[in-house]
Amino acid sequence: MKNSKRNGWRLLAMGTVIFFIGTGIYFYSVTVGESKKLEQTLIERHGWADRYTPPVDGVLLPARLESFIRVREAVQDNCVVFHKILDDVIGLEALEADKDMPAGEKASKSLDSFKSMFSIAPGFLEFMDARNQALLNEQMGLGEYIYIYLAAYGEQLAEDTNSVYADMEEAHISPRSRSEFTQMLLNQANALEATGTGIEKTALIGELRGEAEALDSGAQASPWPNGPPERTAESLLPFRNQLSELYCTGIVKTELMQKNRGLSLEG
Repeated sequence: MKNSKRNGWRLLAMGTVIFFIGTGIYFYSVTVGESKKLEQTLIERHGWADRYTPPVDGVLLPARLESFIRVREAVQDNCVVFHKILDDVIGLEALEADKDMPAGEKASKSLDSFKSMFSIAPGFLEFMDARNQALLNEQMGLGEYIYIYLAAYGEQLAEDTNSVYADMEEAHISPRSRSEFTQMLLNQANALEATGTGIEKTALIGELRGEAEALDSGAQASPWPNGPPERTAESLLPFRNQLSELYCTGIVKTELMQKNRGLSLEG
């Protein structure tokens, strides 16, 4: 009889755990689906990132930079969350290397770090949703956003090789984003060639194609490490202080992340 009751409680406990795990997975799946729908709406309105053609002369209009800044402002809280997670990862590695810390204290601090790291999946979705909703509000596509981001932050990305996050995958532009940006530069060069000839145009075309080749070959890890072309740099100059304040070091991969290409969700 006692064994029967014990087994009954065990089955109830197991069932409860399974229920909560299943419920969590279900709601997470629903959240993922809603997040992808939001981004699909953005893509349907503005097209895939690599279809974007930057301004042919390289001049970024103030209104578009102001829109970009508002999108950057919309993700700042999410940047803080991701930095906390990255700092916990770094802290966990330091704990493992610390031979003098008492085992109990090490276990307690490790548990706190693991709890924070478990929030990375929902935190990532919240980041994506905040960015994509802000882009929809500003009528800006992912292509334009990625282009302005890499034009504005190319020099800071190059400097990130010396940051505390440099050894982490999130600190580096993904192959997909690098490839898409390369295509945008080629789109710009092709559009510029179609407008006619001239010394200034020829120089800019050469600069764009040279940058595209450097990215495609892997000679450069990230775009414009020494700054974008002159006219683009001049466009950015009045906004430099604001842009620098809104830069989130170490998470460029997350900043530019997109859903799987070709997946369309109705509804």
